[in-house]
Amino acid sequence: MYFVHTTDTGTVLPWEYMKAKAGTYQAGQLLNAEGGALTPIAAASKTTPGYLCMANITVAEGQPIPVTRIQRTAVYETQLSAAAEGAAEGSKLEVSAGGLQVDAAAAGTFEVTYIEATTAGALVRGRFI
Repeated sequence: MYFVHTTDTGTVLPWEYMKAKAGTYQAGQLLNAEGGALTPIAAASKTTPGYLCMANITVAEGQPIPVTRIQRTAVYETQLSAAAEGAAEGSKLEVSAGGLQVDAAAAGTFEVTYIEATTAGALVRGRFI
């Protein structure tokens, strides 16, 4: 799961409530807006997601869920979904399918600012650029 580690201004990101597609969502899950509703990231993504879910919740079609917008001024923390031998500070990784971790594949928009190790499950911090 992703969470906000720090922000450049030291402020807490505001929550908003947006309509979601029917389903179960997890706190810390990255989401995109499609067809007027939020939806989980289905496949590994090289693009910056729009939103971060802020609750564990199951909803019916169109029910609002709490989210924050992804901010370039925030550092997010998550884990590697698989070993990433070439990953280092400055690497640009992609969001894993499901939107809960960062993927070892390069050329994404998650720019690593700290990496604990290159093994699966290792702590990673970064910004979406």
